[in-house]
Amino acid sequence: MDPIVADDDTGADEPTTGSDPASGGAVDETGETAAAEPAFYQPMVERSLIAVGNNFRVKQVLAKAASGEDVTVAYIGGSITEGYTTTPDDSYAVGSYEAFKANFASGDGSHVHFVNAGMGGTPSTLGMIRYDRDVLGRAATPPDLVFVEFAVNDGDDPTNGAAFESLVRDVLLADNHPAVVLLFSVFKSRWNLQERLIPVGENYQLPMISIKDAVVPELDAGNLTDEEFFRDDYHPTSYGFQIMTDTITHYFSTVDAMPADAADLMIPETASIGFQFTGITMVDPATMSVPGTLEINPGSFTEVDPATRTYEYSFSEKIFPTNWFKNSTDTNEPFAMTVTCKNLALVYKKSTAPSFGNAEIWLDGVLSETFAGQTTDAYNNPWTVILMDEAEAAPHTLEIRMAEDSADKSFTILALGYTP
Repeated sequence: MDPIVADDDTGADEPTTGSDPASGGAVDETGETAAAEPAFYQPMVERSLIAVGNNFRVKQVLAKAASGEDVTVAYIGGSITEGYTTTPDDSYAVGSYEAFKANFASGDGSHVHFVNAGMGGTPSTLGMIRYDRDVLGRAATPPDLVFVEFAVNDGDDPTNGAAFESLVRDVLLADNHPAVVLLFSVFKSRWNLQERLIPVGENYQLPMISIKDAVVPELDAGNLTDEEFFRDDYHPTSYGFQIMTDTITHYFSTVDAMPADAADLMIPETASIGFQFTGITMVDPATMSVPGTLEINPGSFTEVDPATRTYEYSFSEKIFPTNWFKNSTDTNEPFAMTVTCKNLALVYKKSTAPSFGNAEIWLDGVLSETFAGQTTDAYNNPWTVILMDEAEAAPHTLEIRMAEDSADKSFTILALGYTP
């Protein structure tokens, strides 16, 4: 789970001990460097690299950057990747991208491009659905290097890791053979899901960086305090983001000093968890109907919900600027879709507004589930559920209609995803 919380503006994003990892020293009240960095700092950073993986692809990325060729570095994850609770320039995504340019790109580094597709409060279930839109659709060139950060968001993943593996596999299978790095963030409770996700990295020979492995021993030893690393229960301070940046920079330096692997990694034929969602396609109001494969009749869901969240920093727009919204004053005609698929996912909005009600999911004419559009813990956030997960593709019908007691209520379908 990766909830959005208010920024209390307490100034807690400054390290209380005054350590400054960027300059390698402690700083006094005047901002002057006063002493060497803490003795634990570099061992902590080095401990984060739990696997280098096959370096063939990332070596090619480093070579492209050094030769002046276009390179795109992309990030996808939750609010920690988005940079929540800090400024854009202090986020680990921007910090590691800038460090990559400074250390490995030729010239002014303007040929190295950046995409941050972090989206707060969302698991890899939504990440796999929106990857084409938010990463491929926004990249100046096909991404050469993709960081995947969902270890603290996937507590809300209904696939228990299959979505994560499917996303990783989709990225690796791209025609330009991008490199993938798995990044495992951590909550103040010391919790993440890296034990579930590490086997995916091992199965695909991927580099893995664990913020949990780096900082928890120092937190437990008292060398680093919770207030120094965490802004709240979930998100790092600026100092915490700098530590994250340094772990990624350490990975780059480690690989740069190594000989290149002789051959590319092998895409395994067997899954670590499951990759049945590989090739998933996102559906929204802009999606064209494909007769025999995908046909949509929105029914009463014809308006656009204006009350959806915006990206924190990455894009100056709503996270789902187009959607299917049933206004509470509309008639209660069902949203209907005919689709040939083996897997089907729904993304809908959760709201605290009393005008939102319960929607029924009908698959092939049978009532499957009912979802509450109004909940007390909502913040106009997207919620992703798996409606269908079958071994073979077949024609199916989907209807989303308001429950009888919610006929005069609202509901917002943000998107759907299906695997042909």
